[in-house]
Amino acid sequence: MGNAVQSTRTYHFETFALDARTGELSHSGRRIPLRDQSVQLLLALLEHPGELITREELARRLWGTETFVDFDRGLNKVVNHLREALEDSAEQPRFIETLPRKGYRFIAQVSYAGDDAEDVAAHADTARSKFRRWVSLSVAVAIGIGIAVGAGIGEARRWMANRSAAARISALAVMPLENLSRDPEQQYFADGLTDTLITDLVKTGTVRVASRTSVSRYRGTKKSIKEIGRELNVDAVVEGTVTYSGRRVRITAQLIQVSTDMHLWADAYERDASEILDLQRVLANDIARRINVFVKPLDRGMRVNPEAYGLYLKGRYAFYEYTSRGWQQAIEHFNRALETDPSFAPAYSGLADTYVVAGAYGTIPTEEALTRGKAAAAKALELDEALASAHYVLATAHAWYDWDWVGAEREFRRGLELNPDDALGRNWYGGYLSLLGRHDEAIAEHERARQLDPLSLIVNANLTRALYWARRYDAAIAQARRTLELDPAFGVTLFWLDGALRHKGLISEAVALRQSASSGPEQAAAIALTFQRSGFQALLRQCGETYLKSGLLETAARCYAQIDEKDTAIALLENCSRRRCSDLVSLNVEPDFDGLRDDPRFKELARKVGPGQ
Repeated sequence: MGNAVQSTRTYHFETFALDARTGELSHSGRRIPLRDQSVQLLLALLEHPGELITREELARRLWGTETFVDFDRGLNKVVNHLREALEDSAEQPRFIETLPRKGYRFIAQVSYAGDDAEDVAAHADTARSKFRRWVSLSVAVAIGIGIAVGAGIGEARRWMANRSAAARISALAVMPLENLSRDPEQQYFADGLTDTLITDLVKTGTVRVASRTSVSRYRGTKKSIKEIGRELNVDAVVEGTVTYSGRRVRITAQLIQVSTDMHLWADAYERDASEILDLQRVLANDIARRINVFVKPLDRGMRVNPEAYGLYLKGRYAFYEYTSRGWQQAIEHFNRALETDPSFAPAYSGLADTYVVAGAYGTIPTEEALTRGKAAAAKALELDEALASAHYVLATAHAWYDWDWVGAEREFRRGLELNPDDALGRNWYGGYLSLLGRHDEAIAEHERARQLDPLSLIVNANLTRALYWARRYDAAIAQARRTLELDPAFGVTLFWLDGALRHKGLISEAVALRQSASSGPEQAAAIALTFQRSGFQALLRQCGETYLKSGLLETAARCYAQIDEKDTAIALLENCSRRRCSDLVSLNVEPDFDGLRDDPRFKELARKVGPGQ
């Protein structure tokens, strides 16, 4: 397909105009933002109105022949975005007609103004005519407004106030950037860029940004922007694509206002892979300026080793799987990133996150998790003291492993100072406050975390835990059930719900919960039979034996404490203390141990752990 476009040509169709020189599309004088690829697609169609433009021709124009892209999926997405901008539809097209499996055709009448004087003069006459009509209309409108003001200025003020309020953007969501590369292995890159863009946007000002865990469920969704905005309680949404080809990275992005479904801004960015951090910084600042948010100076863009950065993104991608296998893979990727670039601080922070979390879940021995996690966090802060994530993970290590409450408070405060809108940071800080027995403050922190990240499973589950530790069992049960609506099989939520039901005295419901969470019909039947024959204490004894065999001493102690086998429970806790089990940190606030609190042996254990109730 030949490129017939001339640099000064402006195309007109119905009430739209496209300036080929600047790529600006306008509708009745109002500018409509378009991505660069959408501009190129529209130009290709306008250059040959009424003619079939094949998908292959369009793919070559948009991406060339060297780029490694899933052309079919990418082209479909560009066509859909262009149709949205033109308010067109595939079913009843006004402008873009689809010829299945062949291509597209522009079916509206097209005129243009070009370089020759007659075209320019004619266009100028048209413009002057439109201007005169606009002036006449403006006078009439002004007179009308004067009458309206005289009749009811209060209504006019309210109308203007409503218009202003509707345009404000105080909360934003970044949808998972779409990977247009054919290689599915590049998905980690798109997800990693989404994550880091969210982090950068949080730093730019006071706007609330929905976190990664909230938006990840919308990957590939068919929900409308208004539906997504309503569910996340945000005013605007950022969506875009990522293409990684050779040493070039290209990102397209657009900002969409939820209330109007209006595209407020769109642009494309391309850099050498070594300048990816600078690309992210520029993109985050552009979005922040567009939403009229005060932009704090970000760190000066730094060049990074593309291979190290890619490995780092792979590590973050694996970490968020929240599985033993994922954490092991994350450690491998972070270590390989550091082998490539030993000065890359974010990789050390990611390594610290993984060790501390994996240790808490028993994937890695406690001592190894503590030693390696703290060392990685310290190295990250040595390289970049302003890494909030490193402060958060160091604070968590101090609290849950060291029982160093002063050090934990110091690091939490620094992390919150650097990034106060980090949902996971607020969540961890809330857990720390619960351990200190400051339950009202803890619940408030968890609620803040949930506002920042309303769909995060771990944030919602840990709010249940905070309510449970505060002995607010009704509220804990209600919160757990809300969380299970997000994922009925999330084990953390089921664990805390079981505790709340037991302490509320809802034993039958607790048994039913255990049956529903069992591995299969046979186990569910066995639970029902044991409860029917021997009661709930027999189930607790069985759980104690199972946890003991698994090496989960503190959890086993809970079961024995509930059936009043105090000596066994305290012996397990003393053994746990000698091993420095991280779970022992909740000794002072866990309701399951309330029956042991008068025992001198338990008091000594509680003293070792530190402050609590």
